[in-house]
Amino acid sequence: MVTLDVKTLTVPVGIVRMLEVVFTCISFSLVASAGHNTSSFWTWCMFTWCFCFCFTFLILILEFTTLSAKLPISWRDFTTAFSMLATLMVLAASIIFPTFYSCSSCGMQIGASVTSWLAFILYAIEVGLTRAKPGEISGFLSTVPGLLKVLEAFVACIIFTSLESTQYFNFPGLQWCVAVYSVCFIFALLIIIFTIGQLLSLFPAPFDKVLTCCNVLAALMYMTAVVIWPLYSFHDNPRHRACPDVSSHCPWDNLAVITVMTIFNFIAYIVDTVYSVRLVFYITTMLNVEALTHPVGGMRIAAAILTCLSFSLVASVGYNPYSYWPWCMFTWCFCCFFTLLILVLEFTNLSTKVPISWDDFTTAFAMLAALMCLAASIIYPTFFTCKTCYRQIGASVVSWLCFGVYAGEVALTRLRPRGQISGFLSTVPGLLKILETFVACIIFTSLDPGRYSAAPGLQWCVAVYSLCFISAIVIILLTIGQLLSFFPFSFDKLVTVYNVVAAVMYMTVMVIWPFYSFQNNGRPNDCGHVCAWDKLVVVTFMSIINFIIYTIDTVYSIRLVFFSTEH
Repeated sequence: MVTLDVKTLTVPVGIVRMLEVVFTCISFSLVASAGHNTSSFWTWCMFTWCFCFCFTFLILILEFTTLSAKLPISWRDFTTAFSMLATLMVLAASIIFPTFYSCSSCGMQIGASVTSWLAFILYAIEVGLTRAKPGEISGFLSTVPGLLKVLEAFVACIIFTSLESTQYFNFPGLQWCVAVYSVCFIFALLIIIFTIGQLLSLFPAPFDKVLTCCNVLAALMYMTAVVIWPLYSFHDNPRHRACPDVSSHCPWDNLAVITVMTIFNFIAYIVDTVYSVRLVFYITTMLNVEALTHPVGGMRIAAAILTCLSFSLVASVGYNPYSYWPWCMFTWCFCCFFTLLILVLEFTNLSTKVPISWDDFTTAFAMLAALMCLAASIIYPTFFTCKTCYRQIGASVVSWLCFGVYAGEVALTRLRPRGQISGFLSTVPGLLKILETFVACIIFTSLDPGRYSAAPGLQWCVAVYSLCFISAIVIILLTIGQLLSFFPFSFDKLVTVYNVVAAVMYMTVMVIWPFYSFQNNGRPNDCGHVCAWDKLVVVTFMSIINFIIYTIDTVYSIRLVFFSTEH
């Protein structure tokens, strides 16, 4: 028997919902009376108002007739998820419609825009009234991670609305981005449906751990899309003259919308990952806010923002096939990702649970990031900027700021009080080992197989670079992984022997590489600003630097092994 519950219409949430029904109905009625438009954004706005009107009206009827208690779903989760989704959808419609379809003399369109904004405010109030309060037992979608899941699904809908198959059909990179949007949207939608349908018990694994894995995977996938989508979309593709201003919507604008929404969803997934990790591993542990407020934490936040700004500016300019351009882009993306990872792990206290030497890892990364950003700050403005290239100049300036921030972090992590215990990579020999691997990376970036494939002497040089690089990487990994105790002999003596051998091998390279590279091979007259010949000079210069570093490293390691017990 159906029982009417008048109280559901008189409580604050009920009154807010009745007003939502009225204002969404007015919005789509005014727009419908103004006439039809074939644009995808017009259709989205109309669908938004109609969808929100129908479901809000349905919720009112089901609660008024108490039928909501008979449904085999989590009613609290359903209404919370809907109010959050409606808030986002109406907010988007309130921005999109007046931007593209209104004018100073369009009375009905202006009226629809005003009522749409009022509807947005009402739905936002409903979210505040229905969201779970601290200490209150509620469903997953009433919590912050649940609301974030709704937000992620909504942003994906905006992306799909802006997609046109002709824009990505012939580009594998853009097809990958579309696959990322689709896979992540499906995962988010399944989680929402399983939660509302109270089907979480059917999962073969713990739901919170599945959620954490999905969030980490989605954040990594979106990180690639943040770089790839603008890189392929805006390469040699400026805004057309047929789009003179913002009010003149054209397909190019969809590319910009997708870029912004991709970045927005990437941030949402990072925040969601932090919450879900805390939910799984630290449900009873407070977050470590000090990790973000102490000087090193502040520097890392600044570094994450600046590196993100650098690769965004460069990506907006367009792709360049020259090998140093991918190196610079990789540098900024790599540093941004790992800086964010370190911040998240320290903020959630997970850094204490990771089975590695955390101090060694962060010190090694700070040193490596400082060197990589220094190289990018020199290489990029040297080869890829001009007097009128403002975005390139801006990226170069920001990259120098990144280098300054990472250098500051190295200084703070190295300036420890006397007597404080630190790992191998926090010492001078450890930092030299990182420097050796970095210089080797610059050498590999500058190598051209066509230059050494027919010359045995140059092949020996490449073998030296490779062997020394691999050995240094193995030493760094063993140190970070705290695996030195598994060595059958003294690690210090092994490092000493390696440094001596590497210094001798690099000494041969210093002679052989320039002898074979520049014999009867002057710089071509048509070389221009930069050409393949310049890479030979870079390799020569870096070989000399690495020889000097290995010599210094050998002196330190010998002193460590043979003279450490005399004082």
